[in-house]
Amino acid sequence: MKKKPKILIADPSTALIDGILTAKEAENYEFATAKTGPAVLRKIQEFEPDLLIIDLMMPHIHAIEVMKTIKTNARFSKMGVIVSSYHVMVQNYHAAIDEGADYFLTKPFEMEEFFKLVKTFFEGKLKPKPFCLKSGAEIIQNHCYHPIPSTLTSYLRFWGTRGSNPVAGAEYVRYGGNTSCLEVRHGDDLIIIDAGTGIRQLGDLIGLEDHQTVHLFLSHTHWDHITGFPFFSPLYKKNCDVVIWAPVGFEKSTKELFTSMLAYAYFPVRLDEMKAKVTFKELRDDTPVSIGSLIVDCHFTNHPGPTVGFKIKAPNKTVGYITDNEVLLGYNGHPNEIHRKHPLLEPHLGLIDFLKECDLLIHEAQYFPEEYYRKVGWGHSSIPNATVLLKYTGCKEWLVTHHDPNHKDSDLQIKLQLHNDILQECNLDIKIDIAYDGLMIPL
Repeated sequence: MKKKPKILIADPSTALIDGILTAKEAENYEFATAKTGPAVLRKIQEFEPDLLIIDLMMPHIHAIEVMKTIKTNARFSKMGVIVSSYHVMVQNYHAAIDEGADYFLTKPFEMEEFFKLVKTFFEGKLKPKPFCLKSGAEIIQNHCYHPIPSTLTSYLRFWGTRGSNPVAGAEYVRYGGNTSCLEVRHGDDLIIIDAGTGIRQLGDLIGLEDHQTVHLFLSHTHWDHITGFPFFSPLYKKNCDVVIWAPVGFEKSTKELFTSMLAYAYFPVRLDEMKAKVTFKELRDDTPVSIGSLIVDCHFTNHPGPTVGFKIKAPNKTVGYITDNEVLLGYNGHPNEIHRKHPLLEPHLGLIDFLKECDLLIHEAQYFPEEYYRKVGWGHSSIPNATVLLKYTGCKEWLVTHHDPNHKDSDLQIKLQLHNDILQECNLDIKIDIAYDGLMIPL
């Protein structure tokens, strides 16, 4: 009786081994199996196979190491080796062939293909094929997953996160240098909050075919929040309406201020010469504004002049946005000393209640504690004092914006660490981060 060729199947997959052993063609061969590298070396000694079919990534001892070991033994010099693997990489292919493998078999494979290779080997005709990323190419062409990015249709995007005045230079690359401007988008609904220098870039990207009416909300009319307005490109489009929502001014109306700002002495295009239709509407803290599926509400904050903070309600998220608010005027003590009924907190209780339903609160904390000593009454908060406001709103996510122009990237990194230190010391479970120009947050 003719002796059957002996094949050692070395593979960690029980399913693969079972598939080979139960195939009809298996009756023509004598098989042994091994599932680890050390077991392969033992089986080679005991079984003395004519052909070793080994997975590249054998547990404990790699297939390449197994091949190096058996090559040093003249007893097995004529033993054939077929290396198989899911890891189809050119480096793996060449490592196997250079080490003496007769063939590199890409997984997964059909049993019919497998036994054809075995038959070809025992006929003395098996030669390695050139490297080919066949299975990978098929995946790229036929099975590439293309997820729909929901964040592209519903998000907040920061176009300016500085306060007071814009900054530029290598020390401001990480967080950016534009003054306040926020884009809020939900599907086809779009609002813009503040017209700092960041609004110029935003204006260039707005598709006017989809947004013929642009709603611009102003927290107040200080320079850092309106200085980008004349460079907002939709103002120069005939088919665009720009609706400006702003709190009622103490001295002049918002329209009067913008008319003065755009006098010929300051700018070559007057307000009444803009091609877009520009209208002004008053913001009141008892009258929310609906823009499609977005609802914008406002509340007065502690800052020189009529200044408001915003609450934006989207279908899936509520966000508070407050760039200018001095919390605990003149206080330089520890945040834990301010209890719910403390006199310094009382002026902020209305704003705290206004913000309690927010999932995310974007609120300034412009000064280090040692800076606030010199800036009391300027309308901005120290890090510890702003922490007190966050504590009583109950909001669990805080994004800091309206950065001081004197604070370079390195300073803001230090501020972020100090924020975390204060939150930890106050035993507050609040996620904190620093806003930067270009930051997008899904709504």
